[in-house]
Formats: sequence, structure tokens, C-alpha cells
Amino acid sequence: VSITPWNFPLAILVGMTMAPVVVGNGMLLKPASNTPILAYKMYEVMEEAGVPAGIVNFVPGSGSEIGDLMTDDPRVRFITFTGSKAVGVRIYERAAKVHPGQRHLKTVVAEMGGKDAIIVDKSADIEAAVEGIVASAFGFAGQKCSACSRVIVHQDVAEAVTKGVVERTKAKVSVGTGVGGASAVTAIADANQFESVKNYIEIGAGEGTLAYAGEVPAELNGS
Repeated sequence: VSITPWNFPLAILVGMTMAPVVVGNGMLLKPASNTPILAYKMYEVMEEAGVPAGIVNFVPGSGSEIGDLMTDDPRVRFITFTGSKAVGVRIYERAAKVHPGQRHLKTVVAEMGGKDAIIVDKSADIEAAVEGIVASAFGFAGQKCSACSRVIVHQDVAEAVTKGVVERTKAKVSVGTGVGGASAVTAIADANQFESVKNYIEIGAGEGTLAYAGEVPAELNGS
């Protein structure tokens, strides 16, 4: 079973799908519930390429229903997952239980979310550090497991790094639809993710100082 993520709905999906196939396994492909169409298009490509029927099986739907069903099935031996910590922990818990008719202990490979940090020492190249922080934090609108979520800075250079990040964000980060590649920060995946991003901004502002708040075009605000 491969349970693939919404934030890289094609790139990660291809690896998680084809790796089991090339070593001789049949598999169930369960895409993220909010990005099933792109996964289905990839499934069609596999069919056209001659992957035999029944080797890759496209199973879209709610993770809490279909995901649990596949995880619990005694015929499933391997489960790969990319997604949130909460869902990954749930998969580990359910996969650990041995069901009637099950012949093997299940193997789970889970890539889950985290709070990625960039550490800036006082000997660092400040300009390079600032460039890396902004690119990591705002690339793909921050919708990736490797996005910079926090910066740990030596106190001697904290002011310079903060100022540099604010200035570079103002100069380089623009919000838009992403059509034509003109925008650094493009669309959030769906309304739930949009609300989650706003919530984290509010948490950050409440716990510390909001150094800079950019403007979101009215036509893009929640659309």
C-alpha cells in the first residue's frame, strides 16, 4: 500500500508507486483525498505504458475510511506513507496489530512532517543564510516537509539576520496565482490548508513579535 501526499501529488507518488512494482510487487495506490485527479492521470499513464492489470490498483477516498481499511487488511505486508505525523502514528499503531489470517508482521515506512530549523552561527555568511531562509520558508508556499519553519540564530547576528530576512521577503516574495511562474508564493492546496496557514501566523504573532506582514491581493484571499 502506498498512501501519497497532497503537496507533491505527482513527484512523490511516482516513486512510491513504481518502486514496489519494479521489484515485483502488486500494490494499492491511495492518493491524498484532496488531490486524486492527478494521481488518476498517472495511473492512466501506467496503463498506457503496459503495466499489467491488477499490478497497480487505484483506490481514492477518505484516509480515515479507506486508509484504515487497507492498513488493517491481513493481506497487506508493506505500507509506505508520506504525510502528517498524526496520520503516520495512526498507521503505525494499526499496522502493529496482527489480524486473523495475517502471515507477516507489517513493515511501515513513513515520512512525516516536522519543524525544520535553519541554524545560523555568528561565523555564518549572513547574506547566504538570509537567502536560504527565505527560499526555504516561502518556496512552494511553504507546503513541503523540508520548508524552514524556524530559525535558530546566534544572538550576535540575530538583528542582522532578522533585518535581512524582512528586506529580502519584501523584495523577492510576491503572492499570486503562479500562472506563468511570476509569483514566489502561489496557491495553497485547499481552504483547510489556507485556514491552517492563517492560524499558524496568528500563533506566531501571539508568541513573539510579527516582524513583517505582507499584503495578500483581495481576489486571492481565501479563493
